[in-house]
Amino acid sequence: MREKFVSNKRHGCEILNKMFILRNFYICLMYLLFMVESSVCQSSGSRSSVVLLQTNITRLTARVIHAAGYHLHDVEHLSIIDAPNLEYVAVEDLTKMPNLKSLFISQAPLLHRLAPLPALPELRTFIITTSGLLEVPNLSHVHDNNRINTSLPYLQAVDLEGNHIKRLPAHALRVRADQVSLNYNLIQEVPPHAFKNSQISKLSFKGNTKLSKLDDLAFAGNLLLRQLDLSNTAITSLPTKGLEKLEILRIEKTPSLKYIPSIYDFQHLERAQLTHHFHCCAFSFPERHDPARHQLYETQLAIMKKRCSNNEEKKTQEPRKRRAVNSNQDFQKSTTSSDYNESSASTEDFEPWTSEEYFSDSGSFEYDDGFHEIVNNSIGVPYFAECGNFSLSRRVIECTPLPDALNPCEDVMGWLWLRVCVWVVVGAAVAGNAAVLGVLLAHPRDLTVPRFLMCNLAFSDLCTGVYLAMLAVVDLRSYGEFFNYAYNWQYGIGCKVAGFLSVFSGQLSVFTLTIVTLERWFAITYAIYLERRISLTAASKIMTGGWLFSIMMAGLPLVGVSDYSSTSICLPVESENVGDAMYQGSLFLTNAVAWVTIVVCYVQIYRSLGGGGEKYGGRGAAAAAERKMANKMALLIGTDLLCWAPVAFFGVTALAGVPLVDVSHGKVLLVFFYPLNACANPFLYAILTKQYRRDLIRLVARTGWCGWLVERYKRPPPPPTAQTHPSALPLVHCNPPSQKEPQQETSKLF
Repeated sequence: MREKFVSNKRHGCEILNKMFILRNFYICLMYLLFMVESSVCQSSGSRSSVVLLQTNITRLTARVIHAAGYHLHDVEHLSIIDAPNLEYVAVEDLTKMPNLKSLFISQAPLLHRLAPLPALPELRTFIITTSGLLEVPNLSHVHDNNRINTSLPYLQAVDLEGNHIKRLPAHALRVRADQVSLNYNLIQEVPPHAFKNSQISKLSFKGNTKLSKLDDLAFAGNLLLRQLDLSNTAITSLPTKGLEKLEILRIEKTPSLKYIPSIYDFQHLERAQLTHHFHCCAFSFPERHDPARHQLYETQLAIMKKRCSNNEEKKTQEPRKRRAVNSNQDFQKSTTSSDYNESSASTEDFEPWTSEEYFSDSGSFEYDDGFHEIVNNSIGVPYFAECGNFSLSRRVIECTPLPDALNPCEDVMGWLWLRVCVWVVVGAAVAGNAAVLGVLLAHPRDLTVPRFLMCNLAFSDLCTGVYLAMLAVVDLRSYGEFFNYAYNWQYGIGCKVAGFLSVFSGQLSVFTLTIVTLERWFAITYAIYLERRISLTAASKIMTGGWLFSIMMAGLPLVGVSDYSSTSICLPVESENVGDAMYQGSLFLTNAVAWVTIVVCYVQIYRSLGGGGEKYGGRGAAAAAERKMANKMALLIGTDLLCWAPVAFFGVTALAGVPLVDVSHGKVLLVFFYPLNACANPFLYAILTKQYRRDLIRLVARTGWCGWLVERYKRPPPPPTAQTHPSALPLVHCNPPSQKEPQQETSKLF
C-alpha cells in the first residue's frame, strides 16, 4: 500500500492544480461578497471593505490604502488578491485601522515574512494563502489590549494554506482561535510546546507531505483542541499530550503511521478517520490493544461501583436534601481520584459544538457562532453512574476505514484448528521437498531432463512451504493482538518477502508442471525417435524463461501493481484500478492455460497407450505397465484440479466484483488447497518412485549407516517367471535395447 501512495505522487501536480482552481473560485466568491458588502455599507454610510485585485504594489501601507480612496478608521475588511510584486506589509500601520476585522492576502509569491502583528482588538480573521510565507507570523499579541469589546476575544480563523512554511516559531500561535489551518505547506517537524498557552479548537496540518516528526509535547499546553487533521503527512507516531479533549481525529492517506494510541488516551474522542483498517481494531478491542490501561479502567470502575454502593446505604439514613448533596460530593471525589487527571482546568460550562465538518474540501473554514470553553471533565474513562443505580456504557467511536473482508480484526490464522493445521502442512511441504532436493542434488552426474525438472519443481514447492512457515511464525508471535503488530508485518520487508515467495512459487510450480507434462508427452509420443527427445540444454533454456516469468510476476506488486500489504496473508488481492485487475486476471489465466495443457497432454498419453502398446512395439505387459502409469496421471490431474480450481473460482468471482468468500474463510483455501501441490508433488513425482528409492539408498551407502538396508537393495531381483509375470520374458526378447531405453526412462518419473 505504501508503494501505491508513492506511485500516486505522479498525479500530485494535477491534484494541486485542481486545488488551486477551487481556491481561486473561493477567492472570487469572497471577492464578490466583499464587493456586495462594501456597496451596502457605503450606501448606509457605515464601515467599508478594501479589495485590491490584481495590484502591482510592492509595499502594503496605510498610505496605499488611503490613496485608494478609503478612510482608515472605516476599514473593516482588507483584501489583497493577486499581488505578484507584494514583498512587505507594514503591520504597524494596521493599528491605524481600529475596526479591522479581517485581513486577507492571496497569491503574493514574494511575500516571505511578516513582522509580529501588533494589538488588533477587533481582528477575527487572518488569512494568507497561496503566497510565499516561509514561517508562521507571530500572532501572540493580537488581542493583548482587547479592552474595547470583550465579548469576542478570539480569532475565528487563521488560514495559512498553500505557502512555503517550513518552521513554527515558538509562541507564534499563542492565540485563542476557533480554527487554524497550516495545510499544504513544507513543515517538517512540530517542536515541543509549539502551541503552549494556546486555545485552538480546530487545527489542521493536512497536505504537509514532509511532516514526519511530532514531538511528544507538540500539542502540550493547548487546553482546548477539539479537532485535529494530520491527513496526507508522513508522521510515524501520534503524541497524546494535549489531545485529551480531542473529539474528531483525521489521519487519512498517511500510510506511515505505525501505531495508534489507546482509546483511554482520548477521553472525548467521537470520530476517527484513519488510514489503516487495523487502527480501528484498536478502538474496538481496547482490552487487547492496551491490556494495562484496560485493567486500570476496570479497576476504576470497580472502585466507583463500590463507592456508589456505599452512598446507597447513606441515602437510606439521611434526609433527601442532604442525601443529594453527599451523593454529588462523593461523585466528584470519585472522578478526581482518576489517574488520568493531568492538568487543572476551568470550571466554565461547555456548550456542544454543532458543526458537522472541520474544514471543507477546499481547505476553507466553516465559521461557528460560538467559541468552545474549557471543559472540567478530567476522568479518563467513559461512564454514566448514579449512586444507587450504577450503570456502565462502553464508549463507541465512529472509526473509518472499518475492518472489512480483506482486513478483519483477527489473527493471521483466525481459528485454533487452522493454526494447528498450518504447521502440519508446513512440515509436509518443507520436509518432502527438501528430501527430494537433497537426494537429487547428491547425484549431479546422473542429472537428466526429468531429474532437472524435478529439482525445479521441488524448489518452487519448497518456497511455498517457506511462505506458509512465515505466516505461521507471525501468527504465533502476535497471537491475540495481531493489530498491534499489523503495520510492522504488512508494511515491513517480511510481508514483501512472503508475498514474493508465494507468487513466485505458484507461478514457477505451474510452469514446471506444464513442462514436465509436455516432456512426458513428447517422450512417449516419439519414444522410438531418440533424436527428437528434449535435451538438457533445451530444458535449461526453457526453465530459465520460466524463472524470469515467475520473478517478473512476483515483482510487479513490489513496484505498485497490486499490493502485498493489503492483507495479513500478503497476497496481491487488492484491486483498485485496471492495472491491478489485469495483473490478477493474468495470474488466473496462466493457471487456467497450464491446467488445460496438462489435462490435454495426459489425455493424449492415455489414449496413445490404450491400444495394447503395439503402436510403440510393445505387447500386453508394456501396455499394462503404461496403463498403470496413466492411472498415476489421473491422480496428478486430480491433485492439480483440487489445488487450483477452488482458489481460481473464488479469485475470479472476487475479481468480477462478487466475492463469495472473505479473507477469514479464504485462509482455509490458503492452508488446505493452495499448498496441496507443494505437499503432494514430492511424493507423486519422486519419493514414491523406485528410482528415487535407489538414489536414496546410494546416498545412505555413502554415510555407512543402515548397512542391512543397503545390502538388501544390492541383491539382484529374482528372475521373472511365467507365474509372476507371464509376458515379461517375451517383452524382453522382442524389444531391442534401443527401443526399450526410452520406455524405461519414461517410467522413472512415475
